[in-house]
Amino acid sequence: MIERDYQVDMHIHTTASDGTWTVEELLELIIKNNIKLFSITDHDTIQNSVKMLYSIPKDIYYVIGVEISCTYNGEEYHITAYDFNHEDRRLNELLKFNQIQRKEFNTKVIQYAKKIDKIKDIKDYYPYEYNRKRGGWESLNYLLDKNIVSNLKDYFEIIKSSNEKLYFKNPKEIIKTIKAAGGHSFLAHPSAYQGGEKLSLEVLEEWKNYGISGIECYSPYLKNIEDANYYIKFCEENDLLISAGSDCHGEFNDRTLGIPKVSLDKINMDFIKNI
Repeated sequence: MIERDYQVDMHIHTTASDGTWTVEELLELIIKNNIKLFSITDHDTIQNSVKMLYSIPKDIYYVIGVEISCTYNGEEYHITAYDFNHEDRRLNELLKFNQIQRKEFNTKVIQYAKKIDKIKDIKDYYPYEYNRKRGGWESLNYLLDKNIVSNLKDYFEIIKSSNEKLYFKNPKEIIKTIKAAGGHSFLAHPSAYQGGEKLSLEVLEEWKNYGISGIECYSPYLKNIEDANYYIKFCEENDLLISAGSDCHGEFNDRTLGIPKVSLDKINMDFIKNI
C-alpha cells in the first residue's frame, strides 16, 4: 500500500507512439522522480503498455493504459482508457482502425507536400523508417530528414494548407468498446481543445451522457488551479472519477514528467485495487 501523498502520473507516452523514451528509460525516470502510480497511455497502441506490465518493481504501482482518438463535433479529441483486458478483440480492432487512419493521414501529408512542389520524389517515403527515440510521427520525421521543414511549426503549416484531417469513431462508440473490455474511460486534458479555455458545462454533460467514467482534471493545459477545480466540481457532482497526467512525450515536447505534481489523495480512480 502506498501513502496518499505519493505522486501520480496517469498520462505518459513512449516510443510506441510519439514519445522518445523506451519502457526501460521511462521506468528509470519514474523511480528517479518518486512517482509511485503511473500509466503508459500511448496513442492508439498498447505495445509498450503491455510490456511495462512485466517490468514493475514491488514498490511502484502501474495501470495499463492507452490514449484513444475520437472525432467529436468534427475535431480530434482524446480518451484515456485504463485497466482493460488488453486481449479484448474489439478493443484491439478499434486500435488497429485508428492506426490505419493515422498511417493514411501521414501518407496524404507527404503526397500533398509533393503536390505543392515541396518535394519532387516520394518513392522512398513508403518504405521509410526512423529512429523511434526521435518522437513525433512518420511524416514529420521524413520531412525533417528531407529538410522540407525545420520544426513543428513548419510541419503544421503544411497540414493546415492541405486541409487534411484525421477522422475517427465517435466518443460514444469508443467509450462503449472500452467498457466492454472491462476498462474505464476518461476525457483527456479537457482544456487542450479550445486553446486553454475550459470546456462548457454543456459539453461536459454531453460527455457524461456518452458514458465517460471520469475526467483528467489535472493536466499541463490548465490556465490555473481554478480550472482544475472546475472539472473536479463537475466530477464530484456527477459521480465521475478524477485523473491526473503530464501528457509527457519525453524530449519531443516541453511537457515534463510528473507535472502537474499531483498526489494520490487528489485523484479518484477507485477501480485501482491494492494501493
